[in-house]
Amino acid sequence: MPRNESQRLKQLLEDLTGQSAPLLQAPRRLRFPKSGLGYSQLNELLLLLGYDRVTRSFFQFLADGKLDYKSGCALRSIDELERGVQRVGKLSLLMFGNVKFGFKKLGRDLDELRFYCELTEPIKVGTLKRRHNPIHPIDPIPADQTYYLGYLVRQELNAKLKRSRDKAAQAQMRVLKETVGRGVRNHHAYLVSDHLDVYVATSMRKRHEYMEVADFTRKLFQHRRLRGLKLRWFDPTQAYCSDRVDKGLSEALMLKRATCTLYLAQESDTLGKDSELASTLAQGKPVIAYVPSPTAPEVRASIRQLAAQSSAGESKVIFERLQALAPGLAWTDKQLRKWLDAPNKVDQSRALHLLAETTLEHYDKRARDLREKHPLGIQVNLETGVANGVLVVRTVNDCAELIYRIVTRRLRFHIEKKKVRDVTYHFLREDVSKSIFRVMTGDAMLTNSFWNFYLEPSE
Repeated sequence: MPRNESQRLKQLLEDLTGQSAPLLQAPRRLRFPKSGLGYSQLNELLLLLGYDRVTRSFFQFLADGKLDYKSGCALRSIDELERGVQRVGKLSLLMFGNVKFGFKKLGRDLDELRFYCELTEPIKVGTLKRRHNPIHPIDPIPADQTYYLGYLVRQELNAKLKRSRDKAAQAQMRVLKETVGRGVRNHHAYLVSDHLDVYVATSMRKRHEYMEVADFTRKLFQHRRLRGLKLRWFDPTQAYCSDRVDKGLSEALMLKRATCTLYLAQESDTLGKDSELASTLAQGKPVIAYVPSPTAPEVRASIRQLAAQSSAGESKVIFERLQALAPGLAWTDKQLRKWLDAPNKVDQSRALHLLAETTLEHYDKRARDLREKHPLGIQVNLETGVANGVLVVRTVNDCAELIYRIVTRRLRFHIEKKKVRDVTYHFLREDVSKSIFRVMTGDAMLTNSFWNFYLEPSE
């Protein structure tokens, strides 16, 4: 074997075990047999390098992903070995967040290997489709009425009714009471639902936020990829709980029970929604962050719809959205300052263009922050110490695909190595979102201290 191939074989075995070779004296000794690398030969190579031996089942998993050892099984090429090392590395990072620990855990204990492999076995789609309908189903509240479940609209209507016998306000109050009744019944339906697939984390204050969330969840869960799976999801635009404490407790229960959390990035994000993201990651469960990528026509359509519903002019709605997305823009954009001083001289087309640009910039920044910069982007599972990342997507199609893969256990990953200064990081990237799902640091001091302390019981 040429020297570079000998070095490649050594590197692959180091990647497999998660550590540098402790005993290697002569790299020229390493040979990949022309007839293929068998079980006993792999163990001989491992011992030559100073590593632990592995079981037959582990070797079979390395060879083809199965566990029942086949006599005479062999890795036919060094490329086949590399694919096997990737398979083991993905499982180790996924379950333990550490390749060295994963090799020691899985390489010597068949029961452990079988247990963790079973956790990644895909769930048959038919199993989900055959789930029974809920005894107490959700009574869907139309998107244009979900706003009545918020506390601000009740305050506004009560203030109007105190001042006068406003017939429009009286009619709205009747709608509010009927909507709240449906929201209470839906709240109870969520509490008794025997299982929950997705928790939808939102922050809602204004009417358009309620409508946008309701419209988005409708499009998402009616998507062809999810339709028919009989998924159950907690949608806060459909539920009402009057007490602050009870609301917090019930939502904590939903977070605990859900398979994953869908975090909706919006014009403004709140402590409550961010804490729901962190709480999910701390449980070791996936978080999908949906960050819109709105087009100019979509922004224009939204403004027209909001202006019609609020009976306000489009210019006023545009200014309100700009203030929410970029509060400091009025101080830096001279044209906007002029429009604010003289609303009757607004160039509607230019104002819409400015809003479309500002909206896209806002969400592009949110996507970058969540994927690359935000401290909440990587959180540690409190029980296992495994570092988990947020899966950021920008389209409904990608969001639906990720939910499908999560609930059916079909997530796919690739391992990426990145050297920052003198530290090599291992990232387990998810294939749809291209986001980091697991991370292993190469900082030896941090790694040693972390695993010595983290899993120890508190004194």
